[in-house]
Amino acid sequence: MLGASRKILKNTLLLTIGLYSGRFLALFLRQKMTPILDTEGIGIWTFALSITGIMQTISNFGLGNLLTREVSKARRLTRPLLWNTLKVRWLMAAVCYTFLLGFAWAEGWPVLDRTVVLLMALAVFLEGAGLACDAVLQAHEKVQYQSLGQIASAILYFALGWWWLDAGYGIVGLVWANLASRVIRLAVMVPFMVRHAGPWQRAEGDDVAATSMRRLMVMGFPIFLATTFATIYSQIDSVMLKNMMDNAATGIYGQGRQALNILVLVPALFGLAFFPSMARYGQSSPRDAARLGERALRFILVAIVPLSFFIMFTARPIIMWFEKGSAAGTFLFADSVTVMRIGIWGLPMHAIAVVMNRLLLTAERERYFVVIGLVPMLANIALNLFLIPRYSYYGAAVATVLSLAVNVVMHLVFLRGTNFLPPLRRALLGPALAALASWGGVVLLGRLVVPDWGLGWLALPLGRGWWAFLATSFLMLGLYAVLLAVGRVVRADDLRLLKELRQTPR
Repeated sequence: MLGASRKILKNTLLLTIGLYSGRFLALFLRQKMTPILDTEGIGIWTFALSITGIMQTISNFGLGNLLTREVSKARRLTRPLLWNTLKVRWLMAAVCYTFLLGFAWAEGWPVLDRTVVLLMALAVFLEGAGLACDAVLQAHEKVQYQSLGQIASAILYFALGWWWLDAGYGIVGLVWANLASRVIRLAVMVPFMVRHAGPWQRAEGDDVAATSMRRLMVMGFPIFLATTFATIYSQIDSVMLKNMMDNAATGIYGQGRQALNILVLVPALFGLAFFPSMARYGQSSPRDAARLGERALRFILVAIVPLSFFIMFTARPIIMWFEKGSAAGTFLFADSVTVMRIGIWGLPMHAIAVVMNRLLLTAERERYFVVIGLVPMLANIALNLFLIPRYSYYGAAVATVLSLAVNVVMHLVFLRGTNFLPPLRRALLGPALAALASWGGVVLLGRLVVPDWGLGWLALPLGRGWWAFLATSFLMLGLYAVLLAVGRVVRADDLRLLKELRQTPR
């Protein structure tokens, strides 16, 4: 009934390939666009992405997983469910676009800002259809065609974006490349969906009411509220920065948030992999599900915490890599280094929340998701209102991390009333203390043995060549592994989690 964990892992791998193909190519396109667009252009681009991200969530109306669930339950209803979902999404997208159009004119946005945002917002209509097709393919267990569409989209976006930047079309060329990539995703994916999904028959009798727009909107409304609140608190900072500061400040902030924006997919995919096993345990024993949750939390933090340290230590060369090609002697995004060093610590918070979220789902407490999304959103807005006027983009980065921490606290509050709350001390403190101690040991040892490297507390010795960089990195990883074992943060019986993820339930 729950499906095989092996199939879940296979689907997760396919989705990962599809998603990260786009993210990977987009990194190189970002490097290409950074010296061309400058801080102002990157600010407009960041603002447009945030606005369209919020619009996309609103127009989706919480009908992603619900569409997959409903099609899985009755595949004969694929056509009416898909069509009515599209109508709901296009209706909401039209409402959002009309509001955006009026707001842009009322606020007197500059011509370039208005053109970029309004053109980019057209992609919401295309992507709403693409995400609906994704849900249908997932219901029919044909995610490989979803991945094909994503890969084709990524390649076209990269090629057209690069070409039009070279041709001098600037940010407007990037917007058109983005729109073209959404079209090709549908062009690749829809024929496969028509052939391998279905049957494509009309609804008859009671099925007409069961698949109506009204019923879909009623079902999706609670998730719509929760996802809208969550998206607003993760995207509103860029919007507030533009309105309270300027495009340049928004660009510096957006450049610094790149690592967090890319890496948040890692915990989400991990959650997709372990959730079937957790749900299976939860049906028979909440205690076993809580134990699995504690192990999952330790596993993900054991990986995420040192990764966050690594990003913090290498933030400067990462930002400089994006600016490669700028005029000699310039470093326009220097402040993005500190933004990245602050913002990356939202990643462990997000990882904790992913595990807590799956535990709440297992406990069937999803009715609390609206409140869980609302409180961090309000906290984020309040923090940004206080911090941005005083500390600009640094304040926005701090607000992001703190609001993600509030999200964790809200999950814990609602888990406390269940039998699914796992023991947290070892899972939360173990990886953090092991990482801090291992880096402290590396710095002290490096200063004693090779003082010429000039090891500091916030950066790897990148200026001393590859040998110094690799030596300190591997030494830290070695010490980290030893401390994890000595502190019993990871034990032999934890490998049962990996075994569980590979086994097919009987």
